[in-house]
Amino acid sequence: MAGKKSFEEARRFLRAPQEAARELAVRMEQLRRWRELAERTTSFLGKERVQQQTCSRVESCACELAGLEAEIDALRERMHVLRARQEEVLGKLEDSRLSQLLRLYYQCNFTFAEAAEHMGYSERQIMRLHTMALHEVQNLLQEGSRCHLAS
Repeated sequence: MAGKKSFEEARRFLRAPQEAARELAVRMEQLRRWRELAERTTSFLGKERVQQQTCSRVESCACELAGLEAEIDALRERMHVLRARQEEVLGKLEDSRLSQLLRLYYQCNFTFAEAAEHMGYSERQIMRLHTMALHEVQNLLQEGSRCHLAS
């Protein structure tokens, strides 16, 4: 049986949407902070107090907000593409137990113990199914890259 390293591509593929979601959450928090700063700044400034130096700071803040919003839009699109691709691959798995386990573990963040309880298996069986599932996903990804290169 193949070692852990042989399934790295499958693991990266399965973790990609969650990593994108974490990155999106970070960017959303940054955006929230910048908006809060922008609101405090603009509410503090009266029309008569606005000067050239202050305007450049406000403009800088607005530019930062616009940049973050663009990054967030791009991340949302990336997440959508990654999840769609993941669902496409999981849909190709012949054994529904494998796709269910991968969804529970990688999409719902279940532990092996929680997945075992949910699916009615022992934790040892779940770990064995996980290895089988990674093997299948790895094969599908390699098959897909060969098909992509051939076309």
